[in-house]
Amino acid sequence: MLDDLEEIKVCVAYEIDGQRVRDLPSNARRFGRCQPIYETLPGWKRSTENCRTLEDLPTQALDYLKFLAELMAVPIAIVSLGASRDQTIIVEDPIHGPKRALLHTNGVAPATV
Repeated sequence: MLDDLEEIKVCVAYEIDGQRVRDLPSNARRFGRCQPIYETLPGWKRSTENCRTLEDLPTQALDYLKFLAELMAVPIAIVSLGASRDQTIIVEDPIHGPKRALLHTNGVAPATV
């Protein structure tokens, strides 16, 4: 899905009445005034459909996954690259324990800048 994009915009926060917030408000009026704040990441312009490990992914795709893991402060367990079962990379086995491959070596996401 993302393989053909030149760049990928990720919403990292919202601005409401000049204030930056990380979470969408539950109040309908405040929600209506939300403006998304994006961070733009480079695309990879290369097919990932035949990738079977994290190491097979283009560097920019791996950087994108690491960015998402750090932004959400949770590990990514599975990366789906297509509809077939063999197009799934198991990053972290939810049954047999975490590997935290997309977080820093201590298993914790660093503070975002």
